[in-house]
Amino acid sequence: MIHTQMEDSQYEIRHQVLNPNQRQQLEDRRRIKEQLHQLAQDNESPSHMYRRKLKIATNVDLLDQHDSFYHTTKSLLVLFQIMGVMPIMRSPKGVDMPRTTFTWCSKAFLWAYFIYACETVVVLVVARERINKFISTSDKRFDEVIYNIIFMSIMVPHFLLPVASWRNGSEVAKFKNMWTDFQYKYLIVIGKPIVFPKLYPITWALCILSWALSLVIILSQYYLQPDFQFSHTFAYYHIIAMLNGFCSLWFVNCTAFGTASKAFAKELTDVLATERPAAKLTEYRHLWLDLSHMMQQLGKAYSNMYGIYCLVIFFTTIIATYGSLSEIIEHGATYKEIGLFVIVFYCMSLLFIICNEAHHASKRVGLNFQERLLNVNLTAVDKATQKEVEMFLVAIDKNPPTMNLDGYANINRGLITANISFMATYLVVLMQFKLTLLRQSAKNAFISSLKANLSKIRELDADKLHIQTTDE
Repeated sequence: MIHTQMEDSQYEIRHQVLNPNQRQQLEDRRRIKEQLHQLAQDNESPSHMYRRKLKIATNVDLLDQHDSFYHTTKSLLVLFQIMGVMPIMRSPKGVDMPRTTFTWCSKAFLWAYFIYACETVVVLVVARERINKFISTSDKRFDEVIYNIIFMSIMVPHFLLPVASWRNGSEVAKFKNMWTDFQYKYLIVIGKPIVFPKLYPITWALCILSWALSLVIILSQYYLQPDFQFSHTFAYYHIIAMLNGFCSLWFVNCTAFGTASKAFAKELTDVLATERPAAKLTEYRHLWLDLSHMMQQLGKAYSNMYGIYCLVIFFTTIIATYGSLSEIIEHGATYKEIGLFVIVFYCMSLLFIICNEAHHASKRVGLNFQERLLNVNLTAVDKATQKEVEMFLVAIDKNPPTMNLDGYANINRGLITANISFMATYLVVLMQFKLTLLRQSAKNAFISSLKANLSKIRELDADKLHIQTTDE
């Protein structure tokens, strides 16, 4: 005991007179000495203190039992299978294989082929009728062209579904399996399972709301738009429901990340309050990296679908806003403009939900953990714990929990402001074009009326001259 105190006092004296590099070398040597002393007591290989276990032996039954994320969000997965949007399969219980699989010849995929073919027939029939009506009509004004483009653009996600959604099926299955593995590792490391108490009713409510909102939006267009036929509504129900479903899926995943990070952060705080938590912090750091990589995988798995999703929202919002403002300027407000504003509000609401939920999820997983670690009093903990806290902070900095669409764009609140600024720019250009057309039409009308008045004046002058000649 006295010898240890003497060593500590000598260490403090040397620590004061050395330069920063020498001080760091001294601290590293002291830490290695402590680790070697600990290894001598444990009689284990030193690799376990630095390397992460590549694989944890899993119990398949325990894996299925504690896969709360799958059990609480199963309804949305089944809805996507019925709609043919994402035909992934769940492996049978007790089978030692990935819990979620994706194959091009599975039963779910055969059903997806069938339902997609049926929906394509309906969409093509309606699209053909709209195109023929547009070609045959005598009104070729720019506003009418814009109006027809709006409802044609809403059909685009249906034709891009195989490329945007099915093509990334393997990445989606990987993301689902990452959730399953993370929950099992969380149970092994922390000793408690992750539970999502509010997610089950939320998922069921969103499944019902997706189709209910689709019916409301399409039927509102049928009643508000003068040339929207009832038979055309059947081509749009499943498309709007699919867009609502993807928005619901994003909301559910972000909510799950928030719930998991909240429970994880509480456990981290409890561990930091214990004595010498360095070994436990190492496991927590590895667990947090899994959570961060899982958030990154979410954006990669659905990159094509949400990329097209954002483009359709961006394009449709600009066209619908221009169409409504143009009609109001030229003819005044009618039910037609109300229908267009419904589309604008719907599209912007979807974009806001996706960006806002991604922002909150990234904040809970990244910033909240950084704040907890930065609040640790490093002078009151041992050297090993100090090093682990530093490594944890470096891991958060080097692996930010951002949702990125496979390198194309980051999903956060900045995407909302960027879209609004681009929309405003294009709307200004379109409105300038509209005002130019109005000025030209007004100028042409004025010239036509002037010519008509001049011709009338000439006719009157000719009649007067004829009368005078007759009198003479």
